[in-house]
Amino acid sequence: FCSLDKILKFATGCSFLPAIGLNPQPSIKFLHPVDSSPWYASPREKFPTANTCINCLRLPLHKSYDMFKSNMEFAICNMQGFGQE
Repeated sequence: FCSLDKILKFATGCSFLPAIGLNPQPSIKFLHPVDSSPWYASPREKFPTANTCINCLRLPLHKSYDMFKSNMEFAICNMQGFGQE
């Protein structure tokens, strides 16, 4: 189950929103498949990724919601972070 606090931690590295907000503001980038791109064909590129330095969540597009949900839950539930907890 992906809760919003787990998604926040995955995308930003923060367990909670700071009172002064995040800088830069969180963003989402949708990764569109390109049939001729060997980069997107990689199985690991079918999972969401994040750049916590710029608070950006990258979500690959899928043909079905079920596949998106499954990959999203797997990535977030198995994240390792920076080992500070």
